[in-house]
Amino acid sequence: MPGFTFGVIGGLICLFEFLIWPRKKLRSWRIGKVSTWMRAHIWLGLLAVPLLVLHTGFRWGGPFSATLMTLFLVVIASGVWGLVLQQFLPEKMLKEVPAETIFSQIDYVSELMAAEASQLVRAVCNITTGGDGEESFSNESHMVVGAVRSTGAIQGRMVVTASLQESVPDSKPLYDFFNEYIYGFLKNGEMARSPLQNPARAHSMFNSLRTKLPPRAHEVVAVLEDLCNQRRQIITQAKIQFWLHSWLWVHLPLSVALIVLMFVHIFVAMKYW
Repeated sequence: MPGFTFGVIGGLICLFEFLIWPRKKLRSWRIGKVSTWMRAHIWLGLLAVPLLVLHTGFRWGGPFSATLMTLFLVVIASGVWGLVLQQFLPEKMLKEVPAETIFSQIDYVSELMAAEASQLVRAVCNITTGGDGEESFSNESHMVVGAVRSTGAIQGRMVVTASLQESVPDSKPLYDFFNEYIYGFLKNGEMARSPLQNPARAHSMFNSLRTKLPPRAHEVVAVLEDLCNQRRQIITQAKIQFWLHSWLWVHLPLSVALIVLMFVHIFVAMKYW
């Protein structure tokens, strides 16, 4: 009889644990705060472990019972893993990603950075597109209207056209460097497999680029270097966000399977009791 009691209590806890998901999704529910539910979810989930172990009588039983118990332990382990990640990853993101942006807008922000950096370089290098669609480089000096803005939660400079007042002669090395290294990195991040992904390597490359350009072009190099720094932060943010949420891909589906098999277990147990 004690084993039956432990099983009933443990089963009810499992049902309550699963209710955290609709409670998070259905904001119209006014049954306690989500934070209170989460604390109860954690502590009751841990309490269910000794209860259901006592329910089994410290025996694995047949194949079905062993599968059910294994699934339960994996669900608990994945939940504990997720709890551990939630304790230190947000702080890590706060320290390493001061230019954090909205996760769902990362692709948009990346494309915007690449497009605006391209517009900046084309303006400073005085790149024009002819009637045949081919780009041409000119050393003539023309006025460039500049502006700086911020997008979303991105901190720092997001260039609209240029921070310089006029195009810079002899700046073709900047144009070549941008096309070879910067544009693909800003737009595609890690997928570009760019050496700019390494901060030390990027710093060295930008310093080398400065030696090939007149001093008047150094300001735009600083802007592009800043954009690359922000892009590296976005890459770091995406990685941290992945680890913050990827454990749910294991925890939630297995929790659904656990509830289904638990009801099967109850039906079979009651049928042959």
